[in-house]
Amino acid sequence: MTTPPLPQWCDTAPDAAFTVPAECSRRADRFARRVRIRNGIEYAAGALVIVLFGAASVGAAIKGEGLIALSLALIVGGTLVILRNLARRAGNVERLPEEPCLAHLRRQYARQYAALRAVPVWYVGPLIPGCALLYASVAAGVAEVAGWRTALSGIAGPAAITFGIFAAIALLNLLAARGLKRQLDALDALA
Repeated sequence: MTTPPLPQWCDTAPDAAFTVPAECSRRADRFARRVRIRNGIEYAAGALVIVLFGAASVGAAIKGEGLIALSLALIVGGTLVILRNLARRAGNVERLPEEPCLAHLRRQYARQYAALRAVPVWYVGPLIPGCALLYASVAAGVAEVAGWRTALSGIAGPAAITFGIFAAIALLNLLAARGLKRQLDALDALA
């Protein structure tokens, strides 16, 4: 800020910080747009997973692969849970006309911070049962023909990649949450 609103106050409190209302509003709008775009991508990806895995589940059921059909259906169910959680936990907060911009931005950061910190529970967790059952059912099917050693060596790589991706998602979101925490602390320092 180049021009302090009350120069006398600045003389008596040189370490005081002020924010420009227009800049705060732009910052809040930019952040809300990022959240909206992120969630839009998540909804599109979730819809794709539901269509593809739902069709695969029906196909597996028609072929008599009951466990595989169930595991794919669990992945579809887990995706539905994630999308519901996304709306309930990670959507934009409502902007209240009577609320100061900094208070709104703080509420928005706090909501996203809490959502990102809990990603392992509400985003990754719902997919674990379906994925675990899928790998177990594929391994059991292969083991009937070629033995458990072949089955387990065959699924080890894909399972490691899948669960490694889940771990990376959780880690990246925890790092993003730390960044938001720093921004929250900076806003609190202005109060």
